[in-house]
Amino acid sequence: MSRRSLTPHGTRAAVTVAALACGLLIASAGGAAADRESPTVTPGADTGNGDIGSSVRYEYHSPGGGQPMTSSSGNWSPPVCWFEPRYTNDALAKHNEEMEEKGPLEGIDHDTAENREEETDAHKDKDGMWWERTPVMSPRSCEIGELWIWVDRGDPDPPAEAVDPEILAGLAYDRTKLPAPPVDLKPDEDRNVVNLPTKIEFSEPLDRVWTTASLVNAEAGVNIAATTVAEPVSLRIDAGTEYAEPSSCTYDLVEADGGYEVNSEGAGCNITYRKSSGEGTYPMEAQIVWDVTWNPTASPDGEPANGDLPDGLSVSEQEVTVKEIQTVVR
Repeated sequence: MSRRSLTPHGTRAAVTVAALACGLLIASAGGAAADRESPTVTPGADTGNGDIGSSVRYEYHSPGGGQPMTSSSGNWSPPVCWFEPRYTNDALAKHNEEMEEKGPLEGIDHDTAENREEETDAHKDKDGMWWERTPVMSPRSCEIGELWIWVDRGDPDPPAEAVDPEILAGLAYDRTKLPAPPVDLKPDEDRNVVNLPTKIEFSEPLDRVWTTASLVNAEAGVNIAATTVAEPVSLRIDAGTEYAEPSSCTYDLVEADGGYEVNSEGAGCNITYRKSSGEGTYPMEAQIVWDVTWNPTASPDGEPANGDLPDGLSVSEQEVTVKEIQTVVR
């Protein structure tokens, strides 16, 4: 096993070189919703400078979506930093030369530049790759330390903090988009009246949503994937006023017609408004809870891994007009 690190000398130098690494980041963020038949694939961007770069690719299946998934856990955050296989030794040496041709880099002293050259010279004609620390947001999201680590070809032991399916699952979670709750009210939101229970239906069934993140680098022998799957399980309705009984109601969703639906006909807790909204409206909020799992494959039907991700949330709001019942007096 051979491990060699290429680390700038000094904190300021590390931040500057990490900025260069961030500029070469090819794990594409964001994505588009897809219809039921055609998931969207977002590939990593081509660096365009001859680098051998690995790429995190995202495939989205989000019918009717949507809005970024919100975590139900306030203390959860997506991965911010990891190592990816990025350069052969020749590619990194070429990259260093191109950087030097552009002129002195702020914060990179002579010793640091010399160290970078010595490291690549030491690995000339060796079979392996440099793994690069990859900040997803900015260099400051990573602890200052090694930016590149050399790994021999066939080495079964990747560097610490190397990208793995669990990291990919967190990245997929962070990029998952959910449809807003497709809530229909009976009576309609502009025809509600006091003392009449408000029934809830979906305008269309909800489908489960998934995002696959994958990274393939044949030269480094890396071929991994993870799929994060969100399944809608419950709907919570908040009346938006204290003048309602109850002020909120939660319904379990059921599978029907190839998706997930709600029908509050006969439910024990349909919201009933006890006072009109006057000249205004009540802001009724609908919130769907999504059970989120992940598996270390490129399929949503893979065996779920232990340690589920936090539940996801999607929210919508509609203004409800509540009127007094008009009676005719003869």
